Amino acid sequence: MDIPLEYIAKTLTGFCVCYFKNTTHNPEAPPHYHITVPISDDSSLLLCIITSQVENKAWYYHKTNQVAGSSLVIVNKDELSFLKKMSIIDCNQPKLIHKSHFGKIVDPDHKFTIVTCNIPKEVKEKIVQAIKESPIVKPFIKKLIKYP
Repeated sequence: MDIPLEYIAKTLTGFCVCYFKNTTHNPEAPPHYHITVPISDDSSLLLCIITSQVENKAWYYHKTNQVAGSSLVIVNKDELSFLKKMSIIDCNQPKLIHKSHFGKIVDPDHKFTIVTCNIPKEVKEKIVQAIKESPIVKPFIKKLIKYP
């Protein structure tokens, strides 16, 4: 039995890692891990993408906004055991999604999985700090973050 994504979205309230293909990304792009960040608006989710394309992201911010490069949180399999290699959480581009629209960004042709909600405290703190210090993230999104 598949649980409707609308219901799943309602249950995502804290830090959780989900794995899915985002319909707003390039159709050729593979599924990615996304981490939900707790916010004060219970009707929405804040998602940051986790990618293993470390060099590409670092190069992108080096060329476009060097200060923003410090809002890339490096993680590895010691911190997030499901990772196969070193990756980054891009905290410069968190996506604020209304929970009722969550099902529209998840590609139904690919598997959706909640990977873990057991995120180390140090990683949570780095994510929150990186979002709040990002020169790209809009102030109203920074104010929505609810941690600790």
